[in-house]
Amino acid sequence: MSGAERIDQELAAIAYEILPEKVTKEVRTRMRQLPSRLRGGGLAASYAFICARANESKADGSKNDSKAQLGRAYGLLADKIAQRLADQRILGKAGDTMTRQQCLRHLADATPMEYARASAEIDALAIWLSRLSDALWDRSDDGNGAGNEPPPGDGGGDAQG
Repeated sequence: MSGAERIDQELAAIAYEILPEKVTKEVRTRMRQLPSRLRGGGLAASYAFICARANESKADGSKNDSKAQLGRAYGLLADKIAQRLADQRILGKAGDTMTRQQCLRHLADATPMEYARASAEIDALAIWLSRLSDALWDRSDDGNGAGNEPPPGDGGGDAQG
């Protein structure tokens, strides 16, 4: 087994730990947006956004199940990103563990090479989160009729003619 396969499997396992067993439409939408958010805004800004959303959900008590699930996912994601970067020793001055605040500080102080490596690592995780959120999406939680949405790759055409 090659190193690339093991890394891919590790990232899939981390993504699976972040997502609930049945993903709501809101969680699915946010996780599907994550890769483009990372590429467009950069890792540090995206990570700050994730941390803010995780903190926001704690502050408001998250009475809504979908909102609570999203807040938990953001919280787990923030923690898993910090831990992954620490485990892989991508950010040179980071130790074996990092808090969210330490991760933000290390991202701000990272060399261009460290930042690029960290971005690539978390981009790969974001892709897995996007894939798994589709796979685990509970279509009965449609909220706005989303359960009637055609499956990905279907093209929406009528195959029965």
